[in-house]
Amino acid sequence: MHGVLKISSFSSSSSSSFRRVYRDDSYYHHSRKNALLLSRKRTLLLPRSVSAAQNISENNAVMTTKTTFNEKRDDDVNNGKEEKKNATKSKTFTLRPKEKHGMNRKARYVTLHFLRHAEGTHNVSREYNDPKHKDARLTDFGIQQCEKLAKAQPLLLESKSSKKKKMTVATSPMTRCVQTARLCFDKESHMITEKYVALEELRETVNYQCDIRRTTSELKEEFGASVDFSRLENYEEDPLWQYWIERCGSEEEHTMHRESASLYKCADRARKFFEWVVEKKADTEEEIIVSSHSAFLRCVFNYGHTQEKFEYHMGGSEQVFDDREDKTNNVKVVQYLPEDGDAFEEYMRRDYENCELRSAVLEIL
Repeated sequence: MHGVLKISSFSSSSSSSFRRVYRDDSYYHHSRKNALLLSRKRTLLLPRSVSAAQNISENNAVMTTKTTFNEKRDDDVNNGKEEKKNATKSKTFTLRPKEKHGMNRKARYVTLHFLRHAEGTHNVSREYNDPKHKDARLTDFGIQQCEKLAKAQPLLLESKSSKKKKMTVATSPMTRCVQTARLCFDKESHMITEKYVALEELRETVNYQCDIRRTTSELKEEFGASVDFSRLENYEEDPLWQYWIERCGSEEEHTMHRESASLYKCADRARKFFEWVVEKKADTEEEIIVSSHSAFLRCVFNYGHTQEKFEYHMGGSEQVFDDREDKTNNVKVVQYLPEDGDAFEEYMRRDYENCELRSAVLEIL
């Protein structure tokens, strides 16, 4: 069944219980002594009362950066860059509803629109390790999904002002994400203030052939000057895939999960992306469109959280490639505050459909 175009929202007037069923097309690879178990899973979210805490409008949320530091520090580390790197790895960003926006006048706010790429060839065939799906492209239906979202122009319509909003587009360098960003968001209509920026930090969890990006030269040749690949120029070949080749062997030698069996690496990449946002030049009109992948977004909004309240999952295998000394120190990328209610947390943590758009605001103190 084809995925559907979706712009997620809450009903601000609803107060009844609900049951949401969402489809998870991920495969779980539980790896112990190279034993492989593949299972397809459909997850149910139990009914939950929708109370006043659910008065959250479409595409509106607030992110507040909150830094938590590990109590234990290495006294031998005197290098400032190393300390900053370690601090970034322990940083958590607090996700909050729109109604909390503007509470601190000293804060800077950057609106983030999270978008999962449209349907790719690998989503249909599910032959993730087939070389023909290397750096998978959009299907014809995926292109139609983008055209539908572009026609709806939700980011323009949600603004009460007729003035065009300044936006930056940050995209995973994977072809399907670059295609999605360019097809969904017209530079002229949305006043894109700079080129579409390709960031390795937004990459999908690196497991299979479909997760291997093409060379930087190939990407530049196809997309030309419209996309800024300057942050990739030091790596002609895919550095993430090269790491996992060295760690696990070739795609023929290792056919199971790689980065999904070491999810802290994906979480650390997500934190680097938020640091990139924080370090950008302040612009009160700025909004950033984030074109990325399902497993990456799942990690952003679920990493470090338990399943006590919701049957959401991380979609990975046993963490057999987790090489940290303390494997229990899973610092959340984002956290949800109890006073903001369960409904908001549900909204952010559930899986993305192809070409689904959700928004949040990063509050920078």
